[in-house]
Amino acid sequence: MTGPNPQQERWIWNAVTALSIALLVGLGLAVGWALLQLAMELQAVLIPLAIAAITAYLLDPVVVLAQKKLRLPRVGAIVLLLALAAGMLAGFLVFLVPLVIQQLTSFVAGLPGLIAEVRATSEAFLLEHPILNEQLINLQNKLSTEWPNYTGQVAKYAWAGVGGILSSLGLILGLVIIPLYVFYFLRDKDSIEANWQEYMPIHRSWLRDEALVIVTEINRHMIAFFRGQLVVALILGFLTGVGLGLIGLKYAVLIGVVTATFSIIPYLGVVLSIAPALLIAWVQSGGSVGFVLLTAGVFTAVQMAEGMFISPKIMGDQTGLHPVTVIVSILVWTILLGGLLGAILAVPLTATLKVLMFRYIWKPAEVA
Repeated sequence: MTGPNPQQERWIWNAVTALSIALLVGLGLAVGWALLQLAMELQAVLIPLAIAAITAYLLDPVVVLAQKKLRLPRVGAIVLLLALAAGMLAGFLVFLVPLVIQQLTSFVAGLPGLIAEVRATSEAFLLEHPILNEQLINLQNKLSTEWPNYTGQVAKYAWAGVGGILSSLGLILGLVIIPLYVFYFLRDKDSIEANWQEYMPIHRSWLRDEALVIVTEINRHMIAFFRGQLVVALILGFLTGVGLGLIGLKYAVLIGVVTATFSIIPYLGVVLSIAPALLIAWVQSGGSVGFVLLTAGVFTAVQMAEGMFISPKIMGDQTGLHPVTVIVSILVWTILLGGLLGAILAVPLTATLKVLMFRYIWKPAEVA
């Protein structure tokens, strides 16, 4: 009995190769899915660790500078830096927080009037547009009729919300010990840099070398992104607060703090602050379209400054990602990793995947 001819042998080897690749891809996807599920379950632990690691990345150059200029041991420089950070936080709490609390209290106190104003304006608008008013009435009647069918689902989501609150309590406890994490990350930075490769649970092989390349690439993008994005977020919050204050908008400082806090995730600070700012402008001015447009103009000017000057100057082309890619990556990683952790890590992870894709999958032809 004769064996397969050369052509049949090629077909067999191609089939075995394709099957092997499919099995490896399936195994990789299964492992990745399992790791994502584990990360979602451990968010209360991973988020404080991630914040502490990012903070340590940001503070390490300052620690090195303090060691050189003040001739301090590393532990002494870290303690001094954390003490200064605590002092700055105390100053923030003493000077800025009361102003934010005052504006927040004023906003909450004026919220019923704001709601009443919105309701009155909406009713007047609907009286001028009877067709839209009729459609809304039909929708309201339909919802009131079908509401009993959804009570079970509402109870399920309410219970899930209770679980989310309990999980948040664990997250809050984790956030409290972030300074301790930061101290140990900074103290052991040299040891971690020298020995982290030994922690890779893979025997020395080409696979281990490639895994080290991946981890190094992720680390590089994490450092570059978060160091730059933190400065960008602070500048955006400052410019937004000052701009809104100059045009006389109420709660300008509060809106600026919201913008700065959430701008560590690209575009999120603006998304969360522009809608309430426009609503406040509309009510404050008695429905003046000009003042609303002026408020929108402040956000537009700040975003133009961010896109044309601030980010290019501070961030450069660290990620090499198109703005649409950034937005999509935030949405995708938020779904995969669940909530805040995915949103925070979305841009550096996507930038890393882009680099790896060009390394292993899509290799552009060299220009002669």
